Amino acid sequence: MEKVDLKPLKPNNDIHEIIETIDLIIDEYGNYYYPVEVHTSRETGKLLSVLLSNALYENSFQEVLYSQTPKEYENQYVGVMVRDRLLANIERLKKDNRTIFTLNDLKATGASLSTWKITEPHPKENI
Repeated sequence: MEKVDLKPLKPNNDIHEIIETIDLIIDEYGNYYYPVEVHTSRETGKLLSVLLSNALYENSFQEVLYSQTPKEYENQYVGVMVRDRLLANIERLKKDNRTIFTLNDLKATGASLSTWKITEPHPKENI
């Protein structure tokens, strides 16, 4: 997979400032989720609702596989490439001092929480 230099992210310790498809949420079992839709109050800046997507599922829709698999992933499971993408994002967030909040942190905000169902078509499938 081609390595891309990304600009550094601003550190974040406020859960109300999570960024869609950048920040991660971790649950009590060690599973990661991306906030894919975040709605906040214009008046208070507090979270109103968050739609989460399983990080591995979301990462699997970040790159289209053409006829040739990237060299470093030939003869490996697709999951290896998807996991590597997640690990790279975790590393980036830590390097940029962005907090990986827990699901319990998110629940404590009182925001409405929901998740995408991975058994239904992903929105990118229609692009």
